[in-house]
Amino acid sequence: MRTAVEVVPKLGVKSGMPALRIGGVATYDRPIEHLAGQLDVLDLRVPLRSKDGRYGLVLCFALEGVPLDRLGAELIRVSHPDGAIWLVVWKKGLLREGASSWNEAQQAMLETGWVDNKILSLGEEVYATRYVRRRRPPMREPDGGPHRS
Repeated sequence: MRTAVEVVPKLGVKSGMPALRIGGVATYDRPIEHLAGQLDVLDLRVPLRSKDGRYGLVLCFALEGVPLDRLGAELIRVSHPDGAIWLVVWKKGLLREGASSWNEAQQAMLETGWVDNKILSLGEEVYATRYVRRRRPPMREPDGGPHRS
């Protein structure tokens, strides 16, 4: 795993917004907790036992078998609408038996309506993809009032 000094600044931790780490890799816990103010830790299983819309940063190590469609929905549920989800999977060629590939994880996450916008290598074996809520420009409401000439 790359060092916390290399990785944590790139995660986009927001001060004052709780963070969540899912899965068994604790390498980045202390710096994330320091920046966010709070870090909760859960095992990789669904459903996630957490409040809706709470976390500004979710770092999920999906390095073992888990139903990706349910995981994706749960990650969205617990994430703050302005937050980010980092989903960590094995690099191509290093995929472990039973674990999901990047393509499978990508498909499941994109089906949630959130979009990917960054990939970050966490070392020689794993990498993370960042997902955020799709930003759409506000729709203009039709002008139903009287027009001036």
